[in-house]
Amino acid sequence: MQQPELLDAAVVRAWVSTAARALAEARAEIDRVNVFPVADGDTGTNMYLTIRDAAAAVRAAPADAGGARLLRLAARAALLGARGNSGVILSEWWRGLTVAATRGDSLAIALDVAARTARHAVAHPAPGTILTAAESAAAAARHVEAGGMVGPPGAPARLSTTDAACRGAREAALRSVGALEPLRAAGVLDAGACGLVLVLRSLAAAQRAASARDVEGVSEADGSIGPVLLDIDLRGHAAPVAGAAEGDGASSPEEGAATGGVLDAGRHEHDHGGVATDDVELMFVLERSASAEDFSPGAVADALRADLDDVGSSVVVVGGGAEGGTDDADRSLWQAHVHTADLDAALGVARRWAARGAVSRVSVRHLAVPPDRWAVVVTTAAPALAAELARGGAVVVLNLDVPPTADDLAAAALGAGAPHVLVLAPEALQGESSGPTPVDGPDAAPEVVRVVAPGDVHLVAGTSALAATLDDPREQDAGVPAAVGAVVAGLRVDGGPAATAGAVVARLVAGGPAAIVTLLPDDDVPDATVEELATRAAALSDGADVVVMRTGRPGDHVAIGVEPLVDEGTA
Repeated sequence: MQQPELLDAAVVRAWVSTAARALAEARAEIDRVNVFPVADGDTGTNMYLTIRDAAAAVRAAPADAGGARLLRLAARAALLGARGNSGVILSEWWRGLTVAATRGDSLAIALDVAARTARHAVAHPAPGTILTAAESAAAAARHVEAGGMVGPPGAPARLSTTDAACRGAREAALRSVGALEPLRAAGVLDAGACGLVLVLRSLAAAQRAASARDVEGVSEADGSIGPVLLDIDLRGHAAPVAGAAEGDGASSPEEGAATGGVLDAGRHEHDHGGVATDDVELMFVLERSASAEDFSPGAVADALRADLDDVGSSVVVVGGGAEGGTDDADRSLWQAHVHTADLDAALGVARRWAARGAVSRVSVRHLAVPPDRWAVVVTTAAPALAAELARGGAVVVLNLDVPPTADDLAAAALGAGAPHVLVLAPEALQGESSGPTPVDGPDAAPEVVRVVAPGDVHLVAGTSALAATLDDPREQDAGVPAAVGAVVAGLRVDGGPAATAGAVVARLVAGGPAAIVTLLPDDDVPDATVEELATRAAALSDGADVVVMRTGRPGDHVAIGVEPLVDEGTA
């Protein structure tokens, strides 16, 4: 029986819904084996959240939408909602698949286009990753489509194209432990490769359900789909057998023979090196007119990728024209991702591209500070504060070019990776997200508590208060929002031109004993003026700590905040 191709709307609807549920079920297990490119334990969550956005967009589509439109909607939502290195790569894989499928290519060719598109998006591809799994899936699919067999010797039945792709991705995932030193040392399989196995298995399940519908009259393509599970032991793997080539060795001689010789993709890959513990992750969306003449859509990604490669590692730039990401023929979208120890330089790249388009959804997080029970999401218009906030443990939504929205903060909260999230932002951004409704199945939505914080000083002090609260074992989950809210509410905040800032400092300090005085001068305020203000604040506040941080934005204003001294006996 011939299985439905990707342009079957019922297959697309069932596929994204099933994939979201499968990744939701497996995300914690996948997170636990995430050791490359940095062991931040979020690959499963990032892949789930990326597909979750795609599934929600498909669910919100009109009932009569065709398969091609559904694929495009899913691709655009995945692009805009992609989280982390793995999520961004997965979104580009989906976009390549969409481009090929909507122009009428066969499934095997579409998988090949998806694999090559994803690989091209990564500045320095590494072996044994999701990229290798995608290439191995495409190679197995092409082999079957050309009339070959896939399976152990003596098995006469030829697999379907999708089942062959699943087999190819699975074998690549099993071999991944021998491809990279971090995987060998931990004895684990690559997290991203295992996530892609689930995505492909979900497609196979959706196609089988649609075939059953056609033959047996099943009314809903996904009505007969059971759970799609990852039947792979992700941990407890030894190094490859002696003599196996790095990045190419099978887990055993039998596994290598079972592939029929079609799983040799990826030998040309190379490692891009480790990630420094001081690195932060920067992500942003670039939107441009498709008719802009300075760069073609294809050249934009290459140029942006090269710019980011100069300032960091783990560089991925995905997206492009309307053919794979949006129904608007005059809009092109890209999602950029980089790990960097020099956030200012990386933001400089984003600013330069903002002059050629519009940069939005700018987010920064620290790679070495994984959240525990609580995560913090903050927003600021001061670029220089972003690194400080991120290194303090916050996920920062930065107003660099296009102001963030409530949806942007909601997405940051969803992707923060903790069961409880505290959002510190101005009241205008504290509304509920207007995004699509969640998909069925296990949901990663955390408890979100919002604290109104109308200025940059609130963000700095509020984040410090949260860190102090979490360090105090007496405080339980219920006490965190109240403690931070009390600190933020007690702050005395104002600001103005540097010429009048001294008087503002005096007025704020006169309001009561101060524990911390924070000065946030814009970049055009002279150093001598800043030093004079700090000296004045120290003299007036009778021993309070004076903290000075440049905002990183042009201007001659100084924001000033005073955190009152709390009597330990009444705290």
